[in-house]
Parts: sequence; C-alpha cells; structure tokens
Amino acid sequence: MRLLAVLLIVLLPCVAGAAESGKAAERRLHGIKGEDQRVRMEPREFPWSATGRVNFGQGHCSGTLIGPRLVATAAHCLWNRRTQRTMPASAYTFVAGFDRGEYLKASKVRAVHPSPDWVFGDQGQPLAARANDWALLELEDPVGDEVGWIGLAEPRLGMVVAVAGYGRDRAHVPLAHLGCRLREQPLAGVLFHDCDAVQGESGGPVLAWENSQLRLVAINVAVIPSREEMGVAASIAPLAALARRLGAPGSTRPGPLSLDSSLDLPHILGGR
Repeated sequence: MRLLAVLLIVLLPCVAGAAESGKAAERRLHGIKGEDQRVRMEPREFPWSATGRVNFGQGHCSGTLIGPRLVATAAHCLWNRRTQRTMPASAYTFVAGFDRGEYLKASKVRAVHPSPDWVFGDQGQPLAARANDWALLELEDPVGDEVGWIGLAEPRLGMVVAVAGYGRDRAHVPLAHLGCRLREQPLAGVLFHDCDAVQGESGGPVLAWENSQLRLVAINVAVIPSREEMGVAASIAPLAALARRLGAPGSTRPGPLSLDSSLDLPHILGGR
C-alpha cells in the first residue's frame, strides 16, 4: 500500500495556458492506453445531454447533472493554480450538452460544496486522498429539469462502464469511452479503470447500468502514467448523503430537451 501512496498522479483539468499543439501535446496527453477508444457522443441524446463542461476563466473540467440544480465534478477543479486559491462559485458556469459552441442549457453556479476532507493546493497528496476528490455544484437555474439528470449507485469491481468528458485534445466536443471496466480498488473510495480519458475530463462521469437504469458510480479524477496510464476515479459513495440533502433524486430521468439514445447502452454496459 505504501507504494500506491507515492505513485505519480496526473490530475485532469484543462487550463488554456497549459495547452500545447502538435506532437508535443500528443506526447504529454496522459490517459490514452494504446489506440484511442474515445468516440464523439451526440450531445442532444440522453445521457450526454445531462453531462457538460464546467467552465472557469481560461480553463474547464467536466461534470454531470445529478439533480435539477446539482452537478458532480472533481474537487481539484475548484483550485486556481495561478493565484493558489480556490475560486468563488461565481467563477463557474455549467454548460450542458456543449458541442462546438452550441449547447442545450447553461447556468452560473451559486454554491460549491467540495468534500470536507479534500485539501486544496497540495498536489503531493497520497493516492488515498483521491477518495475525497469530489465536489457538488449548486446551479442558479434548474437546468436538469430540461436536459435530465443521472441517479447515483455504488460501484463494484468488474463493472462495465463508460467514461465521458471534454478532453484537452478535443475540448469542444463530448467524448466517451464505452465498454471499459473498473479494474481495481486499491484503497477505500478509490477506483482504477482502464478507460481512455485525458486532461479536461476531470470531473467527468463514470457511468454504469445498475438497477435497470443508467447510473453515476464514480467521478473521473486522475491518471497514473507509471501504471500504463491507468485511470483513477472517486467512488460516488462518500458524496451520496450530501447530494440527497441538496436535492438529488434517487433515480435517473431524461429531460424534455433530451433525445433518446441511438446507442444500446443496456447492452454495451452489460445491463442485459
């Protein structure tokens, strides 16, 4: 366990000042494990309509609606590396169904709720701290009533999952790796997955088919390059109680602006 605690972990926000182009950017794009398995999703289709970009200043992360006004994302997305301070709620905008400048709905954030155990600014935190790398964002507007939201379920090892978000290399289109798996749980609340996900996809959903519905089971937070670009996710379990208090319903629901999925997600994710 001590070895796991000191592994180099690459966090996955996207900051414009850190962007590169060409071969240099490709070499530094952590999280791809061979041939890139991410494919573009149709943002008007559910569940992708309930996912989006968490925009702040010159950067972004990814996030998922888990209620009418509630978004789940990564806690480290709340940290401003330039000022070495957390950013206020007013600095964030959640943009649902974003695709090359167009989107379904957007809202400013009125309150942020990071894990009470997350320590901001310490990039050298041990692997165990990734269990606390989550935050809930309360929106000013009930965006989920229009585009839908995704219910929560606890993860299990071996689950077939999808990981989605807005990667640094294709930051303006929603991408997802479908049919990858939760491979290990090295520590409580910390999961390893073999899905392709890169910088910018921090805070993006890890989705599974559970209880006859699509569910959010974890939040994508980091990559371990020395473990063959293994992805790291924070289990949804530690945030579930707070999410319920903030109004997260118990089930998944598409919205009136959502189109039916053209993908057979129950089959792809092992639901039937």
